[in-house]
Amino acid sequence: MPRPTVIIALLALVASLPVGAQEPPVLRYTSWMLLPPGEVSIEARPYGMTHDDYTYRDQPSFSVVSLQGENLETVDGRLGMTTTVVITPAAGDLALLRLTPGNNYSVPRPAADLFWYVATPDAPLNVVGGFPELYFWLPPGLRAGTVLCHAFSVGEAGRLVVTDLEGSLLGELESDFNEPEALLFRLPAPAPGGALLRLDLLAPANPDWTVDDAKVWLGPEIPGLLAPTREAAEAIPGVARLLGIPTDWTLLRDFEGEHNPIATIQWSRPVEEGATLPAYDVRLSDEQSISGKQSLRVELRFPEGQGDSQELKLFTEPLDVASVRRVRFFLYGDGSGRTMIVRVRDASQEHHYVNVGSIDWTGWKAVVADFARPTSVSGGDENRQIDGPPVSVVVQIQHGRANPPQSVLYIDDLAVEANTP
Repeated sequence: MPRPTVIIALLALVASLPVGAQEPPVLRYTSWMLLPPGEVSIEARPYGMTHDDYTYRDQPSFSVVSLQGENLETVDGRLGMTTTVVITPAAGDLALLRLTPGNNYSVPRPAADLFWYVATPDAPLNVVGGFPELYFWLPPGLRAGTVLCHAFSVGEAGRLVVTDLEGSLLGELESDFNEPEALLFRLPAPAPGGALLRLDLLAPANPDWTVDDAKVWLGPEIPGLLAPTREAAEAIPGVARLLGIPTDWTLLRDFEGEHNPIATIQWSRPVEEGATLPAYDVRLSDEQSISGKQSLRVELRFPEGQGDSQELKLFTEPLDVASVRRVRFFLYGDGSGRTMIVRVRDASQEHHYVNVGSIDWTGWKAVVADFARPTSVSGGDENRQIDGPPVSVVVQIQHGRANPPQSVLYIDDLAVEANTP
């Protein structure tokens, strides 16, 4: 929970901030904001103000929620009217504002300049008409990151643009976004203190597409907060750490050079001696990379229609890490649907497992395994803590009958976040 003294220090910054003239994003369905105490004026716009063919009767509703998940207040709005919601969390903490205009629109205008829109995989920003200028923070240790978008209605699309604060283009993607797609952006040089970046969702150049409804969220490697001003973005590192959002990644392996840091490769089920399939090829490659020039290329080959499940396990060399809260790496997926487990084996040979889901995407995406909530723990000293050094990270790729007989995946930039005292 944010400490009141820290929040007071953040709020003291507000008096020196310029009042932004930027028109706020128009929100639809369900979106979340993170705010300090104070008033928020919320305009409830009927759908028919933009589309005069129809207006939904959905009742707008706005809820103030504590950082512990407690509902502090719910206020019903009225279409075509402006409702004032007062954020009054206990002890001056930050609070969440849940906006649910349904199929109509909400335009929130906080009195404070220091606030943030939530844009995470679990709580994306549901925006109408795009936005020309929001800011976010890329943590230290990252040379690249992802922003995702889903414009779920046919014909609706957009153009995602990431630039630095000087306006230099770092990444751009125009698409109809009928399925969620990720924009990969890269920094030209390392940023030891992290980097403040700008995000725009603009109208597409394709004349057959229009920008309208879209869900936007930041990749799991980035704190999922979008700020309306540069000054508010500068406060994101402190706010994120207070909220327990990972910010301090330690890069352990970048898969550059000639030395392959994967020490052991093995199947979960024995393979018959002399069998040509299943087979694997695991090596460093310059075919793909998230940063630098190389990554780890992992190829798997299975007989057509193989009925038995199989799993390929990749063990890193021992890593000089004392504790682990989260493991993160970038994976270039092939949409094969194979499932993945990330395991950490500690110095006592205790094994901690996290199921990170299926590879249902194509291209680069961050994979984050949170060992504060492991799927299972076994063996070792049974204290259910990751005790090092050393530790080893194990990436387990599971194959089943429904998966294609061949996959080529790439892994890059393995990093960890340590437990904080």
